[in-house]
Amino acid sequence: MAIERQCKLSCRFQVTVSIACVSGKGGVGKTTTVINLGAALAEQGKRVLLVDCDPQSNLTSGVGLDPYDERPGIAAVIGGHVEAAAAITETSWPNLWVLPASPDLSAVEGELASSIDKELALRDALRRDGARATFDYVLFDTPPSFGFQTISALAAAGDVLIPVQMSGFAIRGLKEVLRTVHLVRGRLNPDLAILGIVPTFVNLRTRFSRQLLDGLCELANIRVFATVITPTVKLQETSLAGIPITAYASSSKAAAAYRELAGEIAEDEVAPSV
Repeated sequence: MAIERQCKLSCRFQVTVSIACVSGKGGVGKTTTVINLGAALAEQGKRVLLVDCDPQSNLTSGVGLDPYDERPGIAAVIGGHVEAAAAITETSWPNLWVLPASPDLSAVEGELASSIDKELALRDALRRDGARATFDYVLFDTPPSFGFQTISALAAAGDVLIPVQMSGFAIRGLKEVLRTVHLVRGRLNPDLAILGIVPTFVNLRTRFSRQLLDGLCELANIRVFATVITPTVKLQETSLAGIPITAYASSSKAAAAYRELAGEIAEDEVAPSV
């Protein structure tokens, strides 16, 4: 698996796992997954950076920040106006940081010099001042499209996590995600790999959800995480409160699910890539 990490030799080096959460369909739980997976990893003592690549800025507001505040964010970083380290903001929760977004992000592509590789600006900015290397995990949230922001996240990430809602439309949209990953791998990021699929909005009491979940598990060469995210009002409330589920409702089933997902992903650190 091509998770970006340095091999563990005689001494332990800094491990940086970079994951882009991608789906071409809105409302499948991308932002919710990034926030709560990040918070669960942070609970484990991992240093986690959340990168908001969506001009809607839902991740930014989801961790309690106002997207309209005058602060440097991802748009300024991609545009080369500030270093990434200067734009990274500490959240209210230990070990959890965010590179925030604002609606200005929608215009940043047009401000960049015409270049075939301008989608690499985010990757290069995170590497340039060593900001990326100070974190154990970097998680990218993306918009529900395959435009500049999503491609930039895929170019900067080592792996792709795909939330798939238990609906026929979302399952069909999975093919477009895989096609985009293939294109980015060929042009910008040859080491990009599929980390796996996270089933979301799973109602195990319905036959339809169970059948779709079984269908996902039969997909060749794509890991489907054992953790499934079930619909809950608590998760909807967290988006308004701007608090991760692990803090908002720590003992809830939703919080337990994201901790389980964090545990599954953390297991990949045991055997380093060679």
